[in-house]
Amino acid sequence: MSTTDSASDPTPVEDARDALQESVPKAAETLGDLLDADDERVRIRAAEAILDRAGLTKAKSYSTKEAQVHIGGGEYSGRGLNRTDPLEDGDDLDDLDDLL
Repeated sequence: MSTTDSASDPTPVEDARDALQESVPKAAETLGDLLDADDERVRIRAAEAILDRAGLTKAKSYSTKEAQVHIGGGEYSGRGLNRTDPLEDGDDLDDLDDLL
């Protein structure tokens, strides 16, 4: 008789994953309860944990120079950032309307 597990038996890792899955609602409830904790630091950490798990992570921050390039008003050259004129000239907007 063979003492090995058949292919359909769950592995210890799968058993552990299943046990953890069963604890998810309780863990979520605990985090939710911590939003009302007396300690402000605990409330903040709970809020961050909930937002992280919901996919709402911290926004990427940009330096002033990077922001100028991303939103306009600046462009990179070989020697750094050069200022450019805004694109909101009346004639430019008319040209854009013609394209649309």
